[in-house]
Amino acid sequence: MTSKKKLNEVKKLKELFLKYRVISVGDITSLPSRQFQTIRSKLKPKVEVRVTKKALIKRAIEELKEKDLKVLEKYLERAMPVLLFTNEDPFRMYKSLKKSKSKAAAKPGQTAPNDIIVKEGPTDFPPGPIIGELGQAGILAAVENGKVAIKKDKIVVKEGETISAKVSSVLTKLGIEPMEIGLNLKAVYDNGMVYEKSVLDIDEEKLLNDIKLAHLYSLSLALKINYLSRETTAILIAKGYLNARALDSKVAPKIEELKSSRHSRELNLKKSDYETDSEKAQEVLTRLKDKEQIKKASSNRPEERPSPIKAEDLIDN
Repeated sequence: MTSKKKLNEVKKLKELFLKYRVISVGDITSLPSRQFQTIRSKLKPKVEVRVTKKALIKRAIEELKEKDLKVLEKYLERAMPVLLFTNEDPFRMYKSLKKSKSKAAAKPGQTAPNDIIVKEGPTDFPPGPIIGELGQAGILAAVENGKVAIKKDKIVVKEGETISAKVSSVLTKLGIEPMEIGLNLKAVYDNGMVYEKSVLDIDEEKLLNDIKLAHLYSLSLALKINYLSRETTAILIAKGYLNARALDSKVAPKIEELKSSRHSRELNLKKSDYETDSEKAQEVLTRLKDKEQIKKASSNRPEERPSPIKAEDLIDN
């Protein structure tokens, strides 16, 4: 028979599941009791922390009809579970928990909280047995400038896997402390959404820089296509004004030059036409004068009188 204490615990869990919007599953494996109590006191009163058995948590989730929390069951495995209930932002809560953690060396048999990576680069070790030890851990190494150097990044233990004695020894010698002593938050349920640790663990400075960079790129694109918005209108107007000024300073002198050149050509053309017309007029007058003299001379000799002047005779051939 199920004890009354267990039934009360399941009932209490169901009440908490309904009361709070944000429900987190954490792991307190290898966390000293004293440090856990310190973390618990820091989270109060915004976060209610409850440590209970996996079986009771699963039973409360299965009996709960108002919320579907079955997605959290897989995060209970391979952990000493602790539940955190709050209505606060889950990212802020994760940040607070992360600050409370401290680094520690890995021990054989422990579970890796994250992918444990040995980075490429030089070491302080002289050539010797260390090269063989690194090789046994799957780490490629060689001698460079009289020292052992790691030639390529290597994930020696994946998240959730058990750390072997060989890997533990190598990590200790390399001064790598992959373990985190603290409350390990595995997943957060927030009003229907589930956020894993990889999502919650963000670099705020990098995120802020990425947002700034995205803003600059989008603003540059908007200005390139002349897209009007609250952010671009003033810039586009200023840009148009500057472009107009620049265009005016380049084009105006050329326009004046063209005007001057055209006016000069027109004057030369008119002068040329005038001179040509004047010469033609003078020629016509001379011919008229010559013909008039011929006419007068012929009037004294009727038999040799010339025919009257015709219009076509005045035309310059």
